Order: sequence, then C-alpha cells, then structure tokens
Amino acid sequence: MTEPQASERQAETLQRVGEYLSELFEDPFLDPENEHYYVGYGSTVLEVSVEPYGPEETIVRITAYCVQNVEMQSDLAIGLLELNHELPFGAFELVGGDIFCSHSLFGRGLNRNALLGAIAAVATTSDDYDDRIVAKYGGNTALELIRQTGGRKQRRSQGPDSAPDGD
Repeated sequence: MTEPQASERQAETLQRVGEYLSELFEDPFLDPENEHYYVGYGSTVLEVSVEPYGPEETIVRITAYCVQNVEMQSDLAIGLLELNHELPFGAFELVGGDIFCSHSLFGRGLNRNALLGAIAAVATTSDDYDDRIVAKYGGNTALELIRQTGGRKQRRSQGPDSAPDGD
C-alpha cells in the first residue's frame, strides 16, 4: 500500500472515531492542528488520536491526562510500573513531570463498543489514581489544571504565545 493509501485509511478511521465520539459524548473537540479529539470524562481529559501502523492499518490511541506537573520520585515510578503489571487495560506513562494513562486499539476493525470500552477503562483508571497521586506527590489533575488556566477559551484569549506563569 502506498503512503497516500495509508493516509486514506487514517482519514477513514479518524472519521469513524469522530462519529463514535459524537454518539458517546456531548461535544467532542477536534483540534484542527493535530487532528486529535479531546473529551472530558469524570475528572480527566481524554485525547483520542489515530496514527498509521504499517501499510494497511491504523492505531487508535486513547490517552488520559492523569496528573500534570508532578515531582517525579523513584517510588512513584516504581509504583506505576507495578500497577502497569496489574492493569487489564491501559498503562501509565511518564513524560517529564506528567503522568498519562493510555491504551491503543487497532483502527481497521474498530467498533463503537470497543472504543467506548477502552475509553471507560482508561478514564476510570486515571480517575481512580489521579487524586491519590496528587495527594502523595503533588501536581494537578487534568480538571484542576483546566480550572486554573481557564480552559481552552481563556488560553485562546490570552494569545498563542502566552502561558500562565503562576503570578
């Protein structure tokens, strides 16, 4: 399969994911810059992306923003790795000072129930652990961070180059 055909497969999967998310959530947001969807679920924010995987397949990745701005400590990292071993779906990821929970599905045969199940599993896991992690190690849950920054509308009104500086 050529690269344009892989692009078509990715576009088809993205469209199907958008249809499913519109059925499942009141107002899924599609970021036009990266073509990722964002939805709220409990106290977490989920990012749903579609990426190519080989010449004929796509991957739908569901990522929950669990905790941001946490001070990384070895017992936290070890605890998350141990949890990954126990979780039936999804896994925790550490990126800088941020903790995410994610799970990936093949996109080609994706159906509504599989997407909903993965979203529920990732969001529930993130929601179950975000407050505990913040209480013990600091940082912010996704919902706290949105409230502190005023959400997407507030950040847009500040301009693309402005970011909250804590003053």
